[in-house]
Amino acid sequence: MKGKRSNNSDNNPIRKRFGNILRKIRKVRGKSIYELADDASVDAGYISRLENAHRNPPSPKVLQRFAEALTIPVNLLYMAAGYLEMDSSGKPIDDEEIIRRVEIELTGGKASADIVPPDRESYSKNDMESLLEQIENIQKKFAEAISKGPSIELPILGKIPAGFPSGMEEYAIGKLKVEKSELPNDPNIFALKVTGESMINAGIIEGDYVVISPLLKNVFDQGSICAVRIDSDEVTLKKVFLNTQGVTLKSANPEYPDIDLPNVSIIGKVVRLIRQF
Repeated sequence: MKGKRSNNSDNNPIRKRFGNILRKIRKVRGKSIYELADDASVDAGYISRLENAHRNPPSPKVLQRFAEALTIPVNLLYMAAGYLEMDSSGKPIDDEEIIRRVEIELTGGKASADIVPPDRESYSKNDMESLLEQIENIQKKFAEAISKGPSIELPILGKIPAGFPSGMEEYAIGKLKVEKSELPNDPNIFALKVTGESMINAGIIEGDYVVISPLLKNVFDQGSICAVRIDSDEVTLKKVFLNTQGVTLKSANPEYPDIDLPNVSIIGKVVRLIRQF
């Protein structure tokens, strides 16, 4: 039995596998992202990023909460997340095997003779405690390795309101370490600290940092989240929608009304969200 975690590339196969399996389980269980977030005490935006392979699989403790919320054996989630590569009998587990086990659990079907149903694997309490300890050690080593990898320090150029438009504090208040592999090739990229609650349903809360790419400000889909300057003094963080009348800025919180304007100045597009604990 061994644990394994992988790099932070969005092409990471373990990320994709875990995201697809989490989405499938959630939908079969009839839960929305927001319902699962509430049941597992995590952020809805975090679940969305997991399902779209934009984040590494969660820690074992978070996986346990997902398992309880989705009524699924936690061993299945450990396998999907790459923490387990062998079952309790020492048999290797590949992607196909994991998917088959998930299907068996979700459909209530019976496994063939060569498949050990995940809810019948003979892990004792001591085995599970040992497993969790090993996984936590692996996770710490993985985090240390990542922290020493290629990264860049972005300037934090003040704060931006995710609420009603107001003045942005445009001065450097620090630096934020971000992995280069997760950023576009924009020499003018920078970070802003979020204040306000208008984007909470997009997974952005007060105290988060958003990474802004000025280079991509004109390359976005309808509804992209951008830092927007309304006039010379007011800025805000909103979803941007272009229309024949001009621009509509939408919040991700029903308590904040839409803002319709003939034009705005887009400072940059949000390309990364970072939350520090």
